[in-house]
Amino acid sequence: MLPPVQKCVTGAEYEIIIIDNGSERSLSLDEVDDHGVDIRMDRTPPERALPSPVSAMNAAACDVARGDALLICIDGARMFSPYIVRRTIDALERQADAFTFVGSRHLGQEVQMKAVKAGYDQGEEDALLRTVRWADDADELHGISVWAGAHSFRSAFYQNESNAFGLRRALWEEVGAYNSRFERPGGGLCNLEMFRRYVTSPAARNVLLLGESTFHQFHGGAATARAGYFGESREEYRQATGADYALPRYDFEVDTGQAYDRQSVIERWYHG
Repeated sequence: MLPPVQKCVTGAEYEIIIIDNGSERSLSLDEVDDHGVDIRMDRTPPERALPSPVSAMNAAACDVARGDALLICIDGARMFSPYIVRRTIDALERQADAFTFVGSRHLGQEVQMKAVKAGYDQGEEDALLRTVRWADDADELHGISVWAGAHSFRSAFYQNESNAFGLRRALWEEVGAYNSRFERPGGGLCNLEMFRRYVTSPAARNVLLLGESTFHQFHGGAATARAGYFGESREEYRQATGADYALPRYDFEVDTGQAYDRQSVIERWYHG
């Protein structure tokens, strides 16, 4: 999320808030090269942290973030393609009611819910990352990853979740924050519910930032540690929303990123 991995953006244009929801060993920022970006930690101590990240995410967005625009990523175990920050800023400056989102991929040869059963772990992933020069060109991650389950329903152009969506604070306040009734470790289907609520809201103008993706890393998390997590979370979704989960039906615009020459990766993005 920092320059120079993030391209065409300066540290003065955005801030990064790291949300530590009860980690036993807190991350230290003392040795982080911030490249001019204001990086802050919003930490909930273990004795006060809830199993779900929902409350911590909402508090950070509402009370800690200082900007008018928000870029939300509820899963910290992600790497970003190189123009997510730049293009999110640009889209929200052009359209005040934009709800931007990007593709979602898993590092490795198959989705990690299946890969971990075959022994995929951090050691294998670290070796995989060493095969590409991702720090120079994060688009190289497209070649060592697969589409996440969020894209498995129709095509790469249709998804039911995103892990880097952008919006202005006014839209956040109008459509609403994460639903605090999602209490399972990992948040259950809280991010799917959030995405569904925004893409189906008449207040939002949906914009896919074509060619951009987040790349899920192995971390033994609740949602990707086992294949049955989605099904197990359906009952909580029903209790939290009063309805069964259903795939969202929505229209969206496609931002091809021509100003930043994203055409060169779109074919790889679509067919990868």
